[in-house]
Amino acid sequence: MTVPEAQSAEAGRWFAKAMEDRQAAERLMTGGPALLDPAAYHCQQAGEKLLKGLLAAIGEVIPKTHDLRHLAALVVPMFPALAEAIAKVADLTPWGTTTRYPDLEGGLGVMPQDIRDALIDLDHLSEVIRSVKPRN
Repeated sequence: MTVPEAQSAEAGRWFAKAMEDRQAAERLMTGGPALLDPAAYHCQQAGEKLLKGLLAAIGEVIPKTHDLRHLAALVVPMFPALAEAIAKVADLTPWGTTTRYPDLEGGLGVMPQDIRDALIDLDHLSEVIRSVKPRN
């Protein structure tokens, strides 16, 4: 396997995991009372994995961080066409922690429409990822 093929395969694994998190978030919103905090967490995780997949696609070291704004700062220079879609997803950073721990809620107040909007933003980012190439 060549280096570009290996990078592409690694990126594909990140993108597949992102879609699992996205699907988990959607399922947590259906079939009974919505589970907002776990759905929000999975939205953040999906965004994180999409951005890490982009880093993998260009052979960059993937940092061990959950900060989507930091990841966005690493990705946007190489994928400027994705800047707007990435910015929307980067705003999900607080959902990675504040929705998981009772002492960190701090009034985040995730609402059902917030989750629906995040799912749309994740879908949009996934779609545009498929249509762009990194800046050389």
